[in-house]
Amino acid sequence: MAIKQLFNYSVETEAPTRKRMVTTMLLVWLAWFFVNLGANGLFYISLHGRPGARPPGEILYFLGVSVVGIVVALHLSKKWNLEMPILPEKRGLGFWIGTTVFLALAVFLGLNAMTEQGMTLADVAQRSPVWIIAPVFVLGPTMLAYTLLWYGFYLPGIRRLLGDSKAATALAIILTAVIYGVYHLASIDELMTLPAMLNEIFITSIIGVAFGTYVVLARSLLVAFLVNWLINWFVFTPVETFHPSAALWPLGYIILAVVWLAYRFLWVEKKQ
Repeated sequence: MAIKQLFNYSVETEAPTRKRMVTTMLLVWLAWFFVNLGANGLFYISLHGRPGARPPGEILYFLGVSVVGIVVALHLSKKWNLEMPILPEKRGLGFWIGTTVFLALAVFLGLNAMTEQGMTLADVAQRSPVWIIAPVFVLGPTMLAYTLLWYGFYLPGIRRLLGDSKAATALAIILTAVIYGVYHLASIDELMTLPAMLNEIFITSIIGVAFGTYVVLARSLLVAFLVNWLINWFVFTPVETFHPSAALWPLGYIILAVVWLAYRFLWVEKKQ
């Protein structure tokens, strides 16, 4: 079996009605929300529950990431023939300037987030290489899911619903960002207080606007994925739970591989 067979495949396309699109997008969002809520609930029990109790929150979380965030998002994008620009064919000066500004903004926001949690890059430099790179591995599947779900599925899907005008595109970016922000209500800690909840929604929505704008203008999901990975490294490096033992690093990738193989050869192959 050639490696390219894993990713080089086609699905039967369709032109869904507006009602079908809205209903499906709502169901996908609810699935993403509740799987995150369930996983976060298990994480909360692990931290605050009976000593020694460790429910499998990671397994539920990465199953949700793999199934809803990656497989479902990618399948529906292909089925509805949504635009998923990986990189623009022609990368002119505007692309490089925009990407540089986007990257600089991400680093600035990431450094601020890290500082607010009482850590600086100097502090990070004093840690071991294994400690530093742990969040990189842990965050990989999640960042892929974020990119495909929000900017490869929801953003182009909402743009199709609203139309091709500049105003419609701007509204689609804002709606996608707000939908992305509201999903953070699945965070148990933020649900505890209204100010924390509203602050989380506001900040993530603003970041969502920046990413959506970049994807529309620069036409690059790949860069958005890498920059999102970077900014989340800044955000989560100070969080101790993102530094598990190296033996747990592959967990998300193993679950994703199993889910993808099942989708590719037990679902797609039978449909062809």
